[in-house]
Amino acid sequence: MINNKNTVINDFDLFIFDLDDTLVKSEKFHYEAWLITLQHFFGDKFYICENTFQSIFHSMIPNNIQKYIIGLLNIDDCQHVVEYKNKTYFDIITNKKDEIKMIDGCEDFLNKIIDNNKQFVIVSNSLKIHIDFFSELFPILKHSSKNYYREMFKNKKPNPECYLTVLNDFPNKKMVCFEDSITGIHAITRIPEIVSYYINTVNYFHHSYILENYNILHINNYNDLQI
Repeated sequence: MINNKNTVINDFDLFIFDLDDTLVKSEKFHYEAWLITLQHFFGDKFYICENTFQSIFHSMIPNNIQKYIIGLLNIDDCQHVVEYKNKTYFDIITNKKDEIKMIDGCEDFLNKIIDNNKQFVIVSNSLKIHIDFFSELFPILKHSSKNYYREMFKNKKPNPECYLTVLNDFPNKKMVCFEDSITGIHAITRIPEIVSYYINTVNYFHHSYILENYNILHINNYNDLQI
């Protein structure tokens, strides 16, 4: 683990952000949507706690969510389950949009990036409709130079395809990336050309594992940055 917790806005040309719990506090709604979805398919008594959810649905193993669902349902195709979850998630964030906040210090940090004529992009496993929703809810996100979303890639995180695409799209840029989950951390740390930050707290299930096993900077939120 890298111990230095500070960065300077002038050190980088391009700032890369995951979406959920990296820009906006939305991961809890994914958990809620998955719980509703699994109860729909398995009955109201089906339950997984949030820690168990993070241990399974946040993973460095490719397609771990699909493998989990297929194992539960004993089926070969779980796409209809994923589609049900995505619709449920969108309904939740639409109905609870007044409860959604940005990560602490995020808006100030984005404004600093913009004021210094730097660029930022959003790189997420989320669908385009979700990124568009949050961009309408928080207009500062519309300043993103480009949004990378689930439909654009054959392989989603933890595969680094999305970050390799950013590297190709913005040549000769000094890049820094912010990720909150082990899924994203595993993807971004495969690319040494991009400096990477893990942004989360000790409450995250994979917190200790990430700090012990990945060579990555760590902050609790953007207020920890010296900008």
